[in-house]
Amino acid sequence: MDYLLLLSTIALGAVSVFAFKLHQPRYIKLLNTFTGAYLLCLTLLHLLPELYQADHAHDHSHGGHEAIAVSAFMLGILILAGFYTQVALDVISMGVEHGHAHDIHHGHLPIGIIVGLCLHALIEAMALGSPDSHYDPASRKMLLWSIVLHNYPVSIALLGTLLHSGMRVRTCLVFLAIFAAMAPIGMFLSANSHLADYSRPLTAFVIGIFMHIATTILFESSDIHRFNFAKLVAIVIGTALGFLSLLVH
Repeated sequence: MDYLLLLSTIALGAVSVFAFKLHQPRYIKLLNTFTGAYLLCLTLLHLLPELYQADHAHDHSHGGHEAIAVSAFMLGILILAGFYTQVALDVISMGVEHGHAHDIHHGHLPIGIIVGLCLHALIEAMALGSPDSHYDPASRKMLLWSIVLHNYPVSIALLGTLLHSGMRVRTCLVFLAIFAAMAPIGMFLSANSHLADYSRPLTAFVIGIFMHIATTILFESSDIHRFNFAKLVAIVIGTALGFLSLLVH
């Protein structure tokens, strides 16, 4: 089911581009704002507190894996590492993780964007592992939904960028499929290897990535000092959905 969720959000992104033209900048900005507010809400109200509250009672053996204890200081280091890793990935991918579509030269293969996004998706999903091996199944569920919602506007922006480059639709879909495969591959690798022992430090690293993405989405807009009712509504809806997710998890 988790693999299906990760794949379906990319498929929905493709449908949104071809059927509803949601890759236009005004739509991407609103989708970004919504997902940014959602990520920030879940990160600050659940993922981050549970990460630090997870003590040795949580760090016990799960499904044959012996969980690794991590100090609070090291968790902070990993959060910073995730934050600055995302800064580096932004340089490679031109910020498409934030849902930014870009115009590129006609027929030019945007290899940096594709590689950056694939690394981003792979790393994020490695923190998921499996429910039996994760230090906190509730946090894993929140993390899964965060990745699913976040990848929706990313897939729209990526496909829009590829289409604008003049590539054939079939070629664009091949690259989108490669991106779609990264999150399931990352989750599979962590669930079926000793990475399962490191669900807590991996989650700390991904929290750093989320914090960079959410704050960049919410605060980098050029019209940040002007009242934007649509953006405000998107923030409220994203935050409300975050609260709702916490109430029903």
